[in-house]
Amino acid sequence: MKKITLFTLMLLCTGFLAHAQKKKELLEEIEQLRSKLQNTETALAESQKNEKISSAKLSSAEEQLTSLKETNASLLSNLNNFTEVSKKKSDNVSKTLESLREKERQLKVINDALSSNDSIKLAVFSAFKNAVGADAQIGIKGGVIMINISNTLLFGDNDKNYMVEDKAKGLLERIGTALNNSPDIKITIEGNSNALEFKDKSLLDNWDLSARQAASVVRVLETDYKVDPKRMDAMGKSQYGSDALSIETSTRIVIHPKFDEFYSLIRENMKN
Repeated sequence: MKKITLFTLMLLCTGFLAHAQKKKELLEEIEQLRSKLQNTETALAESQKNEKISSAKLSSAEEQLTSLKETNASLLSNLNNFTEVSKKKSDNVSKTLESLREKERQLKVINDALSSNDSIKLAVFSAFKNAVGADAQIGIKGGVIMINISNTLLFGDNDKNYMVEDKAKGLLERIGTALNNSPDIKITIEGNSNALEFKDKSLLDNWDLSARQAASVVRVLETDYKVDPKRMDAMGKSQYGSDALSIETSTRIVIHPKFDEFYSLIRENMKN
C-alpha cells in the first residue's frame, strides 16, 4: 500500500514537474513571440513612417515634375513666339530694305531725269540766248525760258500799232531759225500792251490790241520763217497782266522745252 502511495506521489511529482517545465517553456515561447511581435510592430511603424516619407517625396517630385513640364511648355511657347516675332521682324527688315532700295532706284531715275532735263533746258537756253543777242532780254523762270522783246522794237513808237516793223524781223528770223532747229519745242507769244486812249473804233481795248500784236508775231514766224503754227499759241494780257515788267510794254515769247518724256517718267516712278 505504501508502495502504491509512493508511486502515486512520484507520478504526481513527475507530472507536476513536467507541467511546470512545459509551462516555463510556454512562457518563454510567449515572451519570444511578444518580443518578435514588438520588433515586428516597431519595424511596421518604421516602414509606415518611411512609406509616408516616400509618399511625400513622391508627391513633391510629381509636383516638381508637373511644374517643370509647365515651365518647359511655357519656355517652348515663348521660344516659338520669339522665333515667330524674330522671323516677322526679319521679314519686315527685309521688306524695308527692299523698299529703300526701290526708293533709291526711283530717286536715281528721277535725279538722272532732272539732270537730263536741266541739260536740255540749258542747251535750249544757250541756243536762244545766242539767237536774241542784245536785242531782247532772256531768262528762265518757273521752268520755262522767256524772251522779252520791247514793243517799241516790234511795233514802233505808235503804241496802238500791231503790225511787226521790218526792223524787228532780223530778231524774229533768228528766233525762227532756233525754233526750226528744235522742232519739239512749243512756244506761247504773250502780248502785253498799255495804250492809253482808243478813239479808233477798230481797236476795242488793250486786250484786243495785245491779242493782235501776239498774233502778228506768230504770223510772221509762220509766214516768213516757216515755223509750224501748231507749235505756237498767241494770247493777249493787256495792262492788267499780273507779271507786267514795267510801264514800258513788251511782248513775251515763252519757250516750253519738250518735257513730256521727263514728266511721264516722274509720274511713273512716283506711282510707287
